[in-house]
Amino acid sequence: MNLATRKSRLSATLLTALASSAVIFGVAPATTASEMPRQLAAEAKKAYQAEQKILADYRTSTEASALLGYARLLARGRIANDHNPLRVADIDAAIAIYRSLLAAGDANINAKVTAGLAELLLRKGGAANEGEAQALRAALHPAEAATQAPPGVDAQAQDLATNSEAALRDKMSKGSLDAAFELLLLLNRQNSVEADTLRSQVVLMANLSALDGDGAVIRLAGRYATSFDAQEHPDVLKSLLVLAAGYGSDSAAGIIEKNRDVLFSILGKDELRHLIWELVDGGSSRAAELIALDLVDENVYGFDEADSKWAVSMLDEARSYRANYLIAKLYYQGIYVEKDLARATAAMDRMLDGAAEAGQERLVVADRFARINLPDSLIAKYALPIYLDIWKGGKSSVIGRLARIVVSAEKAGYYATPAAMPIPPEQLVAELSNAYDAGDLSVGLILGDIFREGRLVKEESSRARSIYEELKQQYADSPEMQLKLREALAKLVRQDLEVTLNYSPYYAEVRELADQHNLWAMKEYGVLLAKGAPQFEADPEAGFTLLLNALSQGYFSAGPDAAELALSTGSADKLKRLADVYANFDPRILTPESNVQLAKIDFALKQFDKAEVLLDTPEMLELPTSRFLLVQVRRAAGKLDAAEAHRQMKDVVVSFKGDDATLLGFVQQLTQEDGLSEDFAEPILVQLAQLADRGDVNAIIAAFKLRQKWPSSQALNFRKVVGWCNILAERGQGGPLTRVAVNVNPKAVGDESFRYLIDTVEGALPHLPTNGNLRMFLARQYLNGQYRPKDFAKADQLTKQAAELGNEEALNTIATNYYFGQDVEMDRDRAEALYRDLAFMGSNRSALALARNYSKGPSSRVYESRAFAYYIKAALNGSVTAMTEMGRSYLAGAGAVQNEQKGVAWLERAAELGNTDAMIQLYYYYFIKNPTNQNPEAERWLNALVAAEVPDMILRKAVLLYGRDKDANKDEIFALLDHAEELGSQFARRLKNSYVKEARAGVSK
Repeated sequence: MNLATRKSRLSATLLTALASSAVIFGVAPATTASEMPRQLAAEAKKAYQAEQKILADYRTSTEASALLGYARLLARGRIANDHNPLRVADIDAAIAIYRSLLAAGDANINAKVTAGLAELLLRKGGAANEGEAQALRAALHPAEAATQAPPGVDAQAQDLATNSEAALRDKMSKGSLDAAFELLLLLNRQNSVEADTLRSQVVLMANLSALDGDGAVIRLAGRYATSFDAQEHPDVLKSLLVLAAGYGSDSAAGIIEKNRDVLFSILGKDELRHLIWELVDGGSSRAAELIALDLVDENVYGFDEADSKWAVSMLDEARSYRANYLIAKLYYQGIYVEKDLARATAAMDRMLDGAAEAGQERLVVADRFARINLPDSLIAKYALPIYLDIWKGGKSSVIGRLARIVVSAEKAGYYATPAAMPIPPEQLVAELSNAYDAGDLSVGLILGDIFREGRLVKEESSRARSIYEELKQQYADSPEMQLKLREALAKLVRQDLEVTLNYSPYYAEVRELADQHNLWAMKEYGVLLAKGAPQFEADPEAGFTLLLNALSQGYFSAGPDAAELALSTGSADKLKRLADVYANFDPRILTPESNVQLAKIDFALKQFDKAEVLLDTPEMLELPTSRFLLVQVRRAAGKLDAAEAHRQMKDVVVSFKGDDATLLGFVQQLTQEDGLSEDFAEPILVQLAQLADRGDVNAIIAAFKLRQKWPSSQALNFRKVVGWCNILAERGQGGPLTRVAVNVNPKAVGDESFRYLIDTVEGALPHLPTNGNLRMFLARQYLNGQYRPKDFAKADQLTKQAAELGNEEALNTIATNYYFGQDVEMDRDRAEALYRDLAFMGSNRSALALARNYSKGPSSRVYESRAFAYYIKAALNGSVTAMTEMGRSYLAGAGAVQNEQKGVAWLERAAELGNTDAMIQLYYYYFIKNPTNQNPEAERWLNALVAAEVPDMILRKAVLLYGRDKDANKDEIFALLDHAEELGSQFARRLKNSYVKEARAGVSK
């Protein structure tokens, strides 16, 4: 809103005010939220054109008043462009004009220039600027500067609060809005009837002040918003806020943000939303931030998504420091906008580059980065360079913070090698050591921890111990630090226990620390008691009690251990005791995570109502883990059916914006549920795919398994799965990639994707030196020559490598190809040589292949004795197929002396292991000896075959029952025939129809 428009509105308001003792100010919302961006764009165009004319006049003017106006406009900010109402300030240019006016010494505007310059210097920040601003204010108000207000208290307001009624009236008569407000509060306390009249006068004064561009209106609006009078007179509050909003000041937006809940109760969402639009119209970036972040705050103001995205785009164009921070946060976290790491990091770059111009201290900038919750990679990229520059500039106090970031990033695996670190590890440790030796004790603990854990440099337990002991001496007068250092020393002893075996001294020290109420030691000793340890007798009850004691003193890290113990024992008593400890805390001090833990306990105790009460609060519902558990609780309580529970759990998963481990847990729990369709699961699998794309090993394993459940999933498509499997392969885990290669159908995935798999396998082999399956997969490709050029030498090399690795299944396939001439030229001598090598290595497949080839192979002699030798080799090695063949050989006397007893024994052994061929052989063996329907030995194996769902034997059972007593067994007969038909037997239907016709005709066959 330009100045002329605002003045015309204010003038109209003054006419209304003169006609009434009660003033109601403000433009009623005329449009819906979704229409506002278009309206503001139109207004911005007019305002921008008018401002350009004003700027042209200012630039050519030499009058002091015009230059002051120009400086104020620059400080407030120029309109970004002809469609963006947000203003971009030019503080440096404004300061330069103020300084020139101050040097000119125009008495008429000197006070305004001095005050304006002081304000801008404070906005710019920095010790020098703040010192100059204080000096300017002291010169402007020497008497006021002599009395300092307490931190956080406005000096002028404090002074006015101590004034008498007469003094307040005198200052009010000179135009002081602060004095008028203090007088209003005073008259309210006195229950004076004059308060109503004064209230109208305050609003009139605010209108006049606004016409003059006085920022006191904003201060008045902020103070009035928190007063009891505002609750009694919402129209006055609304009028003051609209006046403040007309400036487009970020400070006015801050009033709304700070007092949001109070303003909701007084004005309601619609009015508050309209005020925010007024601020945006005035150019406030902070107000635009409120709109942009509204969906993140669960839509507290009620802006729609289109409004929020419009605000984001306007902020992006404005490119202010705060705007860049917001863009970085939104697009890095993917908050209701599509996640765009490139755009987020570009905004971070601009924010970092513009930090000096924004007047921000470098350490503050680093802290802003940290508040975005960046991963180690981005912290190292953005925050770490700031600390490095500060440290290189001579401020050694940041070396500890710098080291913590480097250590954290190194623990997270961010640095592939020491050479990738921004400072050579030895140098960083040397700098820490120098700082410590120079007397900076604050780096002592991290330096000791580095030597203790072996981070950055080689582990030096003795050096760590020396540092801890020195710190103990330096902090001799600090009992708190003494306990911390004893704790560090105890951890040092613990990590060497497997070498030193000095269990008893360690246990004694931990117990002594626990007796002195060191909470870490209480937890540690509790775990020792709960689980036991070498030379330490477990006492689960005492351990659980000690864990509860640590938890009861606020050491919430003990809670999960106590819960694990209680849940693992299934003890309702322990769960109740744990719940009682949590119940003793003031719920307000419990973290949401602790409340989730407590709700899990109630859930395990089947106290569903209590769990629901804990979880179903606005604060808890902001936590995805709480919402997810709440669905499970309500489902268990019978309040949700499975379908609705699945839908709500899915909503949590799809909208989740938290840590990867939690999201993966959600995905795994939900996808284990029965009855999920592929369409339903697809958005869930998209989330899982994003985790896998980030290289999360557990997510990749889960994705691989779930693709087998939903093979048509686009989120888990073949190329993605191969890519994820390659990530695992590069880490030495070849199982998933092997399963893909062994089971792939080239026609189903297509030539291009199959070639991608072959390329991936070939690239992964160096990382998988013991994987024979993949070598044989690749050998097959070089033999076939379809997706790789034919290269028998390469195939032979890979085959030999696989043979050395004992990969019998793949080698047996290659040998079979040679034997039958499949995909390669027939070479039975080579095939049998491979079979013999593999059989010697213990391959049952190859032993069976040799035995069959000797007994019935095409164009080969029947060498029964050789076949029998290989059958017995495989049978003794556990092959049930070979056991069956052994039974047949003994029964037939093929390759061995006929021996029915041994033959039946081998068949029964194979049948007990589930081999249906052996069961069939046994059935016929006994049936031939007694071909009647009263043969219990034969029927025993017939029943086993029915249980194994062999269709032909199910028919034989039906025929048997029919022959015994077709009428008595009618239901069972037809049930058997129906089941055989379900299993694909066409004869079952014909037999069933035959029996039905016989029954109708009364003829029995």
